[in-house]
Amino acid sequence: MLKHLFLSVVSVFIHLAVYSQDIRKSNTYIDTYYHGEKYFSIKEASLVYHNISNSELYIEVDFSDLKSGVDSLDEWLLDLTDTKLVFHGSLPVTDLLLLCHNHAKPIELKGKIEFNGKTHEQTANVNFFEVSKGGLLYQNSSTTDSYYDAISVNIQFSFLPKHFDITKKPHHLRKKISIAIARGIINKKLL
Repeated sequence: MLKHLFLSVVSVFIHLAVYSQDIRKSNTYIDTYYHGEKYFSIKEASLVYHNISNSELYIEVDFSDLKSGVDSLDEWLLDLTDTKLVFHGSLPVTDLLLLCHNHAKPIELKGKIEFNGKTHEQTANVNFFEVSKGGLLYQNSSTTDSYYDAISVNIQFSFLPKHFDITKKPHHLRKKISIAIARGIINKKLL
């Protein structure tokens, strides 16, 4: 009984440690062609994580966050909103540490997209840049490890709906879907 109580208390503390960190979403742009016209949306709809322990860059895009609230404008997003898109690729921490003041570091990151129950190889164009503590883009997370506060990231990748069986859904999206994250905020992944 005491062992069970101890494990419960430890579980609660781990849960609080993970969820008490300040998780910040990033500006996300998505576009595609639907019925011959270009449709797009821009909102804070993605989370960017870097896990130091396994050198993984992890991006989660929640398409439901991209909805405007106007049914006629959101119709094209309906086939995307029942699941989240996850991109992950290996990014050694040394690639981040080489940043220096007023410099950017472009990387072509090979990884995988998991979406709609399918997985597909993908390359993302990632551009890290340092944010000056005195600049407008600096985000103070109030943690002792402010390294991630001084880095921002731009990310771009595209995918074809046929690779994830989106073409079989009611709106039959067929054209390339492009995603861009601008001035992305990197969250430190603890677990």
